[in-house]
Amino acid sequence: MLGVVAAIAMGSAAPALKLLALTEMTPVNVIQARTVLGAAALMCAAVLLRRKRLRIQRSDWWLVACYGVVTLAVNQVVYTAAIARVPVGVALLLEYLSPVLVALWVRFVQRRQVPGLLWVGIAVLLVGLALVTQVWAAATLDGLGVLFGLLAAITLAARFLLAERGLRTHDPLVMAAWGSCLGAVALVMAGVAAPFPWPVLATTTGGVPVWVLALYVGLVGMAGAIVLGVIAQRSIPSTAASLVAALEIVVGGLLAAVLLDERLSGVQWLGSAAMLVGIVLAQVAVARREPGASGLGRPGTIAV
Repeated sequence: MLGVVAAIAMGSAAPALKLLALTEMTPVNVIQARTVLGAAALMCAAVLLRRKRLRIQRSDWWLVACYGVVTLAVNQVVYTAAIARVPVGVALLLEYLSPVLVALWVRFVQRRQVPGLLWVGIAVLLVGLALVTQVWAAATLDGLGVLFGLLAAITLAARFLLAERGLRTHDPLVMAAWGSCLGAVALVMAGVAAPFPWPVLATTTGGVPVWVLALYVGLVGMAGAIVLGVIAQRSIPSTAASLVAALEIVVGGLLAAVLLDERLSGVQWLGSAAMLVGIVLAQVAVARREPGASGLGRPGTIAV
């Protein structure tokens, strides 16, 4: 359930992100604001609630750094680069190949058994995603854009795999806080090439103050979504978590239709339903497995 709430929180930020994109902010600026605000909120919460558990073992810093810099910061940058070169629908379809990559990693690298029904769920989800994004309407694809989209899929898959490993020894809030902070540092350093337009925060877009939108995407769409997603992976494996995360596309589309008057076609509604079916099938597949029977059950529990 927490994984679903995390996906809803992430998807609910989509309309706000679109409104921010209509301002003087560049896509990189939007990501900077979102990540820095989210990281600050997560670290404050970690200091208040997990002060005695904030220490990270020296041998684990590589994992936390990869989680924050590669799977949070770099993932957002390459996805932004992808949508600048290929249609958004194609970029989303490429990024959400991540459940396939996670399942392949679990099956052939970790050599753990993957339920057949999980593969069915992945296939149904991808078909639904193709319908929602209407990829057939895309013109000739830009090769570099496709490459960026594939990199987004790889880094997103790595997010779930690294989180699953990190949760064996670290508190979810602590890992999310340190990871997002390292990602924020990397994005602030990118400010040399993309200076942040501070005056834009005092303006409005779509009748909403820009600073309010920035706070929402940072606190709810970033901090809330990440910490809930990481906590959820204490009870569901990376294979299922990567599928549930795709729910954010459905939520984002529905909210855009309601708040921004971006209407969905009948085919897109059908695709949304198919995505939900795929996610449910994946959850059923995981629920049928005995925890620990094949490594697809619950990761190591962490005291909270």
